[in-house]
Amino acid sequence: MGTNQSLPKITPQDHAILDLKLQRDKLRQYQKKIQAVLDREHAIAKAQIAEGKQDRALIALRRRKYQQGLLVKTDAQLENLEQLVSTIEFSLVEVSVLHGLEQGNEVLKEIHKEMNVESVERLLEETAEAREYQKVL
Repeated sequence: MGTNQSLPKITPQDHAILDLKLQRDKLRQYQKKIQAVLDREHAIAKAQIAEGKQDRALIALRRRKYQQGLLVKTDAQLENLEQLVSTIEFSLVEVSVLHGLEQGNEVLKEIHKEMNVESVERLLEETAEAREYQKVL
């Protein structure tokens, strides 16, 4: 009747990656907002120069310069976030590989326990006896 499919469990690492990606998206939105302000300040400066109001144009250009500084800082933060996300994701892959290696090592140990020297010698003797018996027949 009911097929209970278990949902994938959300790990703290998944949650951290999601939070970082959300922060990245917010920074990108902020960059767009800053770019709009930059464009507006540039247009204001042009308009003020056309009207002969150089002092107002200088104020608009100063505000534009400030916004450019914010944009540079935002770019640096965005780069840091992206590097952090990449590092976390790669570390998760490394952990997965390490876990696989550990499991493989355990399986190999179990196989070696089953294949002790006496067992191999006994098997070789039985095989030799079976060959000799086959030759006799």
